[in-house]
Amino acid sequence: MYSLLVCLLACGVCAVIGAPYPITKTYGVSQLQLQQGKTYTLYQYEGTAVVTYFWLTGTWNNGAGDSASQMNFTVYVDGASRATYQFTPNQLIGVGFNDLTAPWGSDMMGRDSSLGGIYSHMRIPFFKSIRYDVALPHDAPASSILFWQIRVTENYPIVVSGVTLPPQTRLVQYNFQSVNLTRLEFIDFVSTSNAGAIYMHFFQSESSTANFMEGCYRAYYGGSQNQSLVSTGFEDYYQSAYYFAAGPYRQPGVGATVVQMGASLTRISGYKVHDTDPFFFDKGGFRLQWRNGDTQDPNTGQKCMDSNGPAVGNPQASTITSMTWVYEW
Repeated sequence: MYSLLVCLLACGVCAVIGAPYPITKTYGVSQLQLQQGKTYTLYQYEGTAVVTYFWLTGTWNNGAGDSASQMNFTVYVDGASRATYQFTPNQLIGVGFNDLTAPWGSDMMGRDSSLGGIYSHMRIPFFKSIRYDVALPHDAPASSILFWQIRVTENYPIVVSGVTLPPQTRLVQYNFQSVNLTRLEFIDFVSTSNAGAIYMHFFQSESSTANFMEGCYRAYYGGSQNQSLVSTGFEDYYQSAYYFAAGPYRQPGVGATVVQMGASLTRISGYKVHDTDPFFFDKGGFRLQWRNGDTQDPNTGQKCMDSNGPAVGNPQASTITSMTWVYEW
């Protein structure tokens, strides 16, 4: 269809007649009873659209409080037989270790109640269909009540950092759950041959010492083995410093949602949204990498430049969970 441009010169107003415009479809579930050991399909949509809103709240029927943050969601995009995305709502908003701090939030995500009120505006495009399933965690109470809302919008562009992404863009989830890393071990959080833009990174780690935070984030472009430092330490990536010296925080684009440092156990979780801090890459091979602890150059003292140098501090094995959401085309 050709669009007709009509200009009302007297008023200085222009409109495009016949061009597609956004249409939002909304759906909700009220007081759905969930039972242990069962999987429930909450929502199915046929067509081409973008998920623009996700909200839920829930409580255990035994009176144990919030259940929403722990529910296991599985999402199938465009008829996939295997899960396209898997997450708990807490992980979706960058919170680890089932922390229930509330209220907090930004335009894109947050938590507005100690009993749920979790929301996300992460844009999820699909071209044929989308399906949301939910199940209770196996180690949870026997039943829960769920309230849930979702909205999808047709003819809606994906925009990151003010840039409208190509129409064939897909959202890819790189998901690592409870991975055990040895001292100074590397892990690639993202590895792709596509062009794209990192949208959000969530990370949690626990270790017997805090020195895993010496680990730098690195990027590798175009299949090269030459590193580009993304951060000069773990907490530096989250815009903090000196092992999150000011404690936990939740800001619109970045946060350290859990900061627990003890004599024999350190727990950290955080999120980074790459909107005002864009992170685009081209085709030909891209990796986002982190190291569990790091080394320094024995001659210059610079960290993360000599991978075979002596360790900074005394990093030990860590158990990490990570989700990186990347738009690719």
